Amino acid sequence: MMNPYGVDPEAPEPTPEDRAFHRTLFIADLHADTLNWARDPLHRSLFGHVDVPRLMDGNVALQVFTIVTRSPVVLPWNNCVTPRAPDRAALLALLHGRPVFDVRDRAYARVERFKEAAARSLEEEGPELRLIETAADLQQLVEDRVAGQDVVGGILGVEGAHWIASDATPEDVRREVQDLFEAGVRLFAPVHRFDNSLGGSNEGCERGGLTAQGRIALSEAESLGMGVDLAHLSHAGIRDALDLLQQPFTISHTGIQSECEPPCRVARNLSEEELEAILKAEGLIGVGFWPQAVGPSVWRIIDIMAHVAELSAALDLEPSRYAAYGSDYDGSVTPLVEVGHLDVLTAIMRHRSEPFSAEWTRDFAGRNACRFFGTVLPGGNSDVAAEICDGAVSTTALRALEGPAENPAENEE
Repeated sequence: MMNPYGVDPEAPEPTPEDRAFHRTLFIADLHADTLNWARDPLHRSLFGHVDVPRLMDGNVALQVFTIVTRSPVVLPWNNCVTPRAPDRAALLALLHGRPVFDVRDRAYARVERFKEAAARSLEEEGPELRLIETAADLQQLVEDRVAGQDVVGGILGVEGAHWIASDATPEDVRREVQDLFEAGVRLFAPVHRFDNSLGGSNEGCERGGLTAQGRIALSEAESLGMGVDLAHLSHAGIRDALDLLQQPFTISHTGIQSECEPPCRVARNLSEEELEAILKAEGLIGVGFWPQAVGPSVWRIIDIMAHVAELSAALDLEPSRYAAYGSDYDGSVTPLVEVGHLDVLTAIMRHRSEPFSAEWTRDFAGRNACRFFGTVLPGGNSDVAAEICDGAVSTTALRALEGPAENPAENEE
């Protein structure tokens, strides 16, 4: 009930050519909250948004699975999200038989849940679910997908390290981030929907900048080889983070205020000033799929990517390098496109009034996210990322798209 799909009557029906091209893409998504729910990620479900079979239907190669440990409800008499409100994540933990009172334990329980599913995928029939921790892991995933292997890569992310205390020492903060890294987490977002000891949230009540603990946490995450995710961070916090970070970063799931159509929520999305600053710092924008981020139509997802490309070009940046998919699947939202039908987005990119080129489509659909992780993960850098990701296509599907070879002898063979 909390994770339905929206219906957009203006969504296009992909042509056979669209579907064939879609199968050649390396598709990546920067944000899904699937681990919050009791469904088995290896088995197809009739409800919710994401599981491995449906990821395979959508040709998704790389999915970020994000860990949410606290999710306070919005009280009707407040215009902000307070951590003192009833916590939906605690209720879910109770219903699922997981840690209820210790937020840190909730996070690590979800890490173990993913690892258990990944290990089980090697024993059961069906596609493999594989944890990606290093640039070498990412390269192997790309190579296996190119070779036609049924495997989905998973990157673990934390959305809000709420258990780090406001009086934590620098050593305590670093140790908590190191523990996450050692557990396999590779994307670190300091806050979620409310202010915490690391910084202000764009839906919080104070909405301040990064705290001293927040600065230490982001610096430590970056130095270890974790991607930094500024999604949900307050406007002041984003400014602080841009001054602090040395490596590429992402805003994993967002919209932009200048393209906001009802029921889009302005406070949740990036201002034009923020978007320009993020692009100048070469941050990656994960465009959300739900109406409060992008508006009422699935076409708006691609319109926002086009806006990012236009602003990038105006800043003398490569236009197609700074937008990606950031669905927020299973995030108690109503996305406008099903994960098994992401070929709808491919069709939109190919049939806009100004269609995207094949290379732009490949970038937005997954190569940009691949390059981000290929740069920041241990063993990665921009050259390694280019080597891994630039050729990330399904050669089998590409041959089928291109049709039979022209050489009659080859056709006979």
